[in-house]
Amino acid sequence: MMKHITLLMIGWVILGFAMQAQVNNPWIVPDDYREMLNPAAYDQASMKMAEGLYAKHCEACHGATGMGDGERSGELVVDPSDLTLVDLDVQTDGELYYKIMTGRDEMPAYKKVLSEEEMWLLVNYIRKFYQED
Repeated sequence: MMKHITLLMIGWVILGFAMQAQVNNPWIVPDDYREMLNPAAYDQASMKMAEGLYAKHCEACHGATGMGDGERSGELVVDPSDLTLVDLDVQTDGELYYKIMTGRDEMPAYKKVLSEEEMWLLVNYIRKFYQED
């Protein structure tokens, strides 16, 4: 019994450090990315393509509606961003592109998995979660 309590306490401490690291470690995006303009079309065809990319690469953690409640979200040390609440209105497309491209912590980097166009399409797609309140 004491072992279980000790392990539980250690787990909470690790989780606490991981969460504090996120708070104390803002995601800094280089200026050259912050200023980039999104070249991807925002139309029905491109959004359909982006929907498939999101389902394949993002939904397991961020959830079908972007609320950070995907099937894998409970396995992660740091909760995935709730894309309906994140300050997407103050982040440029370039900042979002950079975050998708480079990843951080448990979020994988997609620069070797997705093309530049696919990452830009995802930027357009995740914006829809914030716009649908």
